[in-house]
Amino acid sequence: MWFQDLRDYIEACQEIKEVREIRGADWDCEIGVLTEAFAEKRGPLLLFDEIKGYPRGYRVISNGFSSFQRTALVFGLPTDLRGIELVNAWRHKAKDYTPVAPKEVQTGPVMENIAVGNSVNLWQFPAPRWHSKDGGRYFGTGCAVITQDPDTGRINLGTYRCMIQSKNTISVKLNKGKHGRIAMEKYHRRGQNCPVAISMGHEPSIFAVASAPLPPETDEYSYSGWVRNQPVEVIKSDISGLLIPAYAEIVLEGEIPPLDPSQLPEEGPFGEWPGYYSDTTVGEVPLMIVRRVLYRNDPIILGVPPMKPPAPYSFALQFGSAHLWDQLEKAGIPEVKGVWGFVSAAQVGMFAVIAIKQRYAGHSKQVGAIAATCRAGVYGGKFVVVVDDDVDITNAGEVIWAMGTRCNVREDVEVLKGVWTSPADPAISPQERTLKNYICDRAVIDACRPYRWMGEFPIVNAFSRDVKEKAVAKWGLASD
Repeated sequence: MWFQDLRDYIEACQEIKEVREIRGADWDCEIGVLTEAFAEKRGPLLLFDEIKGYPRGYRVISNGFSSFQRTALVFGLPTDLRGIELVNAWRHKAKDYTPVAPKEVQTGPVMENIAVGNSVNLWQFPAPRWHSKDGGRYFGTGCAVITQDPDTGRINLGTYRCMIQSKNTISVKLNKGKHGRIAMEKYHRRGQNCPVAISMGHEPSIFAVASAPLPPETDEYSYSGWVRNQPVEVIKSDISGLLIPAYAEIVLEGEIPPLDPSQLPEEGPFGEWPGYYSDTTVGEVPLMIVRRVLYRNDPIILGVPPMKPPAPYSFALQFGSAHLWDQLEKAGIPEVKGVWGFVSAAQVGMFAVIAIKQRYAGHSKQVGAIAATCRAGVYGGKFVVVVDDDVDITNAGEVIWAMGTRCNVREDVEVLKGVWTSPADPAISPQERTLKNYICDRAVIDACRPYRWMGEFPIVNAFSRDVKEKAVAKWGLASD
């Protein structure tokens, strides 16, 4: 199954009875409240219409991918997989990645309506205020921000939060080190505006690649084409030269000028993925001047607002865990049995757990050190816990049990200082929170049985999972 656009995906979710339509909700927090309530239960995709103050047909979807079944639909995986099995299935599929180049076309549904210059009005669309203390209405949460490196010509898709500032301006939070930010800074060093386009609703694989920590040499459109097994149809913009999805719902086109910090507006706060509001900043977040808006009849905003963990706000498949698992193996680490994140976004996040089958002295410490510093584990990371492969790393209780019983604090806890992180980390002090100082320390916790005396370590007093499952099946009992 593949989807041409967001509408195809919604229809597929309706066929498996995983869509709930809601009419008449208020864009001001009510959509956000309902999204959070349903996400906490891994509930259905929510399709909002007749939003307060807006005409019928101007829609928002949220909670789009949080069930395992819906996530599997997006990535072409078996829909009965869960947890680590789903992560591992994706990893093995991704090993066969073969780029499927985008197909350039002259026009598409996104050009059904065009607003230019003074006709641009971002308030025309029902962008929600997702959380009660958000500093504004965030149009871009499940977005794809499209930029192009002026040196290489490589197109990049990135997911960065976007807050409406006026009828024709929107702040785009390109953080230091992100590919879109690097391209923007190259333009600005030349004294040039950075061309940018933002897709606000699109086929799910486009959001997947825009939000994933893919290597910088990866062409996201080609990766999306491979995920869906069909080329992404794109239109080359006649005002920016950027490639935009022909089947997008809404696309903003314009540029980010090299403004002085005194010319940049207030941005935030915003309820971010660690489960806290980010700070309000003034003079830090780049500002996009919107020159043109393309949109379909009855457009749909793809909403993917962050929420307090463990509510799953993005994909049930942990993309970041899959990437970290791959990078550990590429670093030569044997016998990695699973990777999981508990406070995570597209990255593996602030509390990463890795299960291994120990093969030599120092194996677990080696895993922790690499996981804390490699690209897939470093951004937004804080705690890395390494456990034996008898621990169910998707179960927080089992992870805490392993930490509490197998970790010798004096020997098995290491701290790495001054490592790159996400500005969303609420523990960075106000004095240290600057554009040049997004760093924090890492705790690497070895919660494995000590290798040198593993044979003498006490035996766990529990039946194996297989034994319990057989007993339950024999007696015809229900088991969670």
